[in-house]
Amino acid sequence: MCDTVFYRGVKSLLEGWTVLQLAVQHGFGGPHSDEKASWLVGAIEQWFQENNNIEPYEVEDFLADILDHEFDTIADDGSLPQISKSICEYFTLCKEGKENEVLSKIQQTPKPQLSSCQKAQHDSDEEITNSIEEVNQQNTLARLDAMDLNTQVNGEPSQNSNETKNSTETNDMEQDDGWTVVKPRKKR
Repeated sequence: MCDTVFYRGVKSLLEGWTVLQLAVQHGFGGPHSDEKASWLVGAIEQWFQENNNIEPYEVEDFLADILDHEFDTIADDGSLPQISKSICEYFTLCKEGKENEVLSKIQQTPKPQLSSCQKAQHDSDEEITNSIEEVNQQNTLARLDAMDLNTQVNGEPSQNSNETKNSTETNDMEQDDGWTVVKPRKKR
């Protein structure tokens, strides 16, 4: 049966895809990562059977969305177009009755070498925490500098503060665009 061979072909490709297998192995899809990967094989098979002429770029977009939304992963190793093209090729071969070619390709599909993959270099949690605290401290100092701290220790506004208030009122009256702001009269 063509769908059985196609299903096996898709399953073989996805099981040999390092990006997906790393995401599954590390649980990026949550506690049900294995089930999501299994579901993906069936979803691809069903999608191909329900639609005609699916192009590799469509498969690529679909897989990228699944990786992003279900596994919180982005494939930036260039493998996504290759996997998508192979899936389309397998479907075409099955549709043409060339299941033996697909079966041959399944046997040639390499298994992922997850042990040779390296973890991305990230800062340690302590370094990240220290960096965040430093940024927060800098932001607090910047806010304090920006505030009008022209009051004296006894709480009375300084002369400089009154001058700033008067110049602000004058600036509010005439703005750069030529409009004049009219302040309401005070009640008598």
